[in-house]
Amino acid sequence: MRAALRSRIIRTFAIAQFLLEVQFWFPIWLIYLLDMGFSLTTAVLADGVFRIASVACEFPVGVIADRIGRRRTYLALAGGSVLTFAAITQIRSVGALFAVWVLWAVLWALSSGAASTYLYELCAQQAPEVSPTRAFGLVRAVGSGSVLVSLLAAGYLYEVDPRLPFAVTSALAAAAFLLALTLPEIRASRVATTLSSVAADLRGAVADARIRRAVWLGALLLLFGWSARILFQPLALDLDMSAQATGWMYAVFAAASLVGGLAAGYVTAPRRWAATAAAFLLTFVGLVATSQAIWLGPFVFLPLLGFAYTLGTTVLEVFTNEVTPPPVRATIFGLIACLGGIGIAVARPGLGILSGDRSVPFAFGLWAAAGVILLALAAPAIRRMRPPS
Repeated sequence: MRAALRSRIIRTFAIAQFLLEVQFWFPIWLIYLLDMGFSLTTAVLADGVFRIASVACEFPVGVIADRIGRRRTYLALAGGSVLTFAAITQIRSVGALFAVWVLWAVLWALSSGAASTYLYELCAQQAPEVSPTRAFGLVRAVGSGSVLVSLLAAGYLYEVDPRLPFAVTSALAAAAFLLALTLPEIRASRVATTLSSVAADLRGAVADARIRRAVWLGALLLLFGWSARILFQPLALDLDMSAQATGWMYAVFAAASLVGGLAAGYVTAPRRWAATAAAFLLTFVGLVATSQAIWLGPFVFLPLLGFAYTLGTTVLEVFTNEVTPPPVRATIFGLIACLGGIGIAVARPGLGILSGDRSVPFAFGLWAAAGVILLALAAPAIRRMRPPS
């Protein structure tokens, strides 16, 4: 970690990522729309359009990102964040709401591989003294710290002015854009090829068993870990938690994610299979335990989910970057997000409905049961990650 902190380029990237990872919007976006006069049905429909659009954009946006270069993609991510969150403060009609939510979906798709691919290639070309594993662990921990701070502050900003959380997010993205301007471009990261040659590169990538393994595990962990988050708010409501207690629940979850990022920085290549297996198993344990002792969920088992998810995704990001050739790196990350997103688009609404129609513990237990299937699907790929004795 110290080597990563000593590198000016990695430090600058980590600060830019801290500014981009803030989530002032997360606890209050639904409240904001309701306070603006939109119905709950309209807000839910907008979220559905967002999910569909983001999944549809993941793969094509990844292809475009590989063609325009890492630095330009990262600058587009920061600039898009400035525009999107500034636009949210100006929503006045249903048409504007849906238009901005579609814009946000494109930005979401752009974020899938922009930071990961850029950071990996910065380590390879500009900071070879820094281990990518340590750099990824540091940046993921910094990002989780950003989420922690913003979640704690979101409610206070909203009390001052409902538009302030989004305005601050836009302003911080502008600062990230200015910082990113000081970062170097990656040599040969721009891929000026025809569509037929892009297809040929993709066919070559798909033929690589290691890349198929990375895509499979990445999509399964994304589906398993991210879908469960739809149950956090129903859990808080079921336990009659106050707004302040709910805020602390999310804060502890973010803190556990920070620890997961730091832990991932110390996972060596021969131990990646064990860390990936642990991520799946700990997620399963957290779901089962919450279904059986729901009162311990907010401050014991949900943090376990956060630690496991961040540990596993960080380790798999490094592995995916290692095994994927530069011309299709962002495309492969887009493919992972697309495949996982398709499952999430089905699982999240289903779990949300079950938590209301049956009970929150039932929904957690059912998703744990689905996790048995996901674990069985992931196990062969995890075994093949294990190096020969």
